[in-house]
Amino acid sequence: MTPEQLSQTLVESEGLAYNPVAVKFVSSLNDIPEGVRQFGASSGERLPKSFLCAMWGDCLRGAGPFYTVKSHQLCGGGAISAGFGTLMPLEAAEKFMIGDGKLFASMAALRCSMEATMPFEDGEFAAQIMGPLSAMNEDDLHPDVVLIVCKPIQGQHILRAYGFDSGEMVQGIAGGSTCEMVSSYVVKTGKPTFTLGDTGGNAGLSLAPDEILVAFPYDKLGIAVANLPRICRTSSMQRFTIVRES
Repeated sequence: MTPEQLSQTLVESEGLAYNPVAVKFVSSLNDIPEGVRQFGASSGERLPKSFLCAMWGDCLRGAGPFYTVKSHQLCGGGAISAGFGTLMPLEAAEKFMIGDGKLFASMAALRCSMEATMPFEDGEFAAQIMGPLSAMNEDDLHPDVVLIVCKPIQGQHILRAYGFDSGEMVQGIAGGSTCEMVSSYVVKTGKPTFTLGDTGGNAGLSLAPDEILVAFPYDKLGIAVANLPRICRTSSMQRFTIVRES
C-alpha cells in the first residue's frame, strides 16, 4: 500500500478522528526534497519557533509536509527527540523540571527517564520532515515513524492486528516526554509502541483526555493495516450469564 492508502484504510476502518502523521529524520539539510518548505514559511515570522509536539499537532490538523530544524525548537525535549541535540545543559532544566509539582523529584530521575527512551546522539539529525501520512511517498518522503492519535479501543484494534499473525506483544511506554517516547525509542527498537503521553506533549498535540498515541515504524505499519479486516471485534462473553459479586 502507498502512504495515502495506509492512511485512508486506517481512518476508514477504525473511524479515526485524525489522519495519521508521518515523521522522517533527515541527516543533512542537503537531503531535504525540493518543494518541502521550512516550518513557519507561511507565518510571516522571521524566526518562527514552536514545540515539536505542537508541530505534530499542526500536522494532525492538515499542515505539511514541512521541515523543522534545531533553531525552531522552544523545548529541549523536542530538540533531543528529533536528534538535533540539547538546547541547554541538562542541569539548567532543574529549575522548571525538578521538584514537587513539576516533572521529576530529582536529577537522577530525570536522567533515568531520558536514558530509557534510547535517545539519539546530539546532532544525529539536522532536520525532521513531518506531515500527514497521506501526503508522503515511498521515495524522497519515505517516513520513518507514523503517529496515530486514537481512542484506546481503536489502538487495541490496530495493535492486535499487528500481532495477529505473529502473536508479537506490543510494549507501551510511559513516564517521560511524549515526543521522546515515540521517536528514538521506536526507531531504535524497530517496534511499535503506545503511550499515554505527558502533560506538556499532550497539550502541544491538543489531545483530549481519552486519546492516546500509537507509534509505528513506517515499514511495520502495513502488517497491522492488512490485518484489520481479520481481527475479532466482538466478545463471546456476552452470550453467557456471568456471576458477579455484589
